[in-house]
Amino acid sequence: MTVVRLLGPPRAGGVDPVRGRKPWALLALVLCSSGPVPRCRAVGLLFPDAGDPGAALRWTLSRARRATGGAVRLGGDPLRVEPVAGTVVDVFDVLAGRRPRFWPLGEATLPLLEGREPDVPEFAAWLHGRRRDLARSGRLLQQTYCSSTSSASPAGRNPARR
Repeated sequence: MTVVRLLGPPRAGGVDPVRGRKPWALLALVLCSSGPVPRCRAVGLLFPDAGDPGAALRWTLSRARRATGGAVRLGGDPLRVEPVAGTVVDVFDVLAGRRPRFWPLGEATLPLLEGREPDVPEFAAWLHGRRRDLARSGRLLQQTYCSSTSSASPAGRNPARR
């Protein structure tokens, strides 16, 4: 079982970390989109000032594949992503409202790409909106699956308001 984590600091199973922020950003863009992502959109968000944006995208695609150790298939035109059998992706669980089995439910509200955001204003705007949506979905997921245990646990109770 390989777990691809994009909530909090991005990582994938036991794969050595890939240097750079854009491979993770590209992976997040395609994984968190509601459908295939046109290459021109990925280029516009991640490589607005590149001399050869197509080459930059191809290089970043290869680095993103390496970042997951082949746990996802990523490519095409438009860009599509498909986890291989036995791969769990945390953002898929959160967006689907599925209780996670291979990563802690308490991490469902961690920021997308925490500490690994690329310094690209165009991408920052997309990331801000996606983080807001994922945090909302993560809180709902936690409320759904923690409500039955929170009343039995003193630590899970809400403090009295004054």
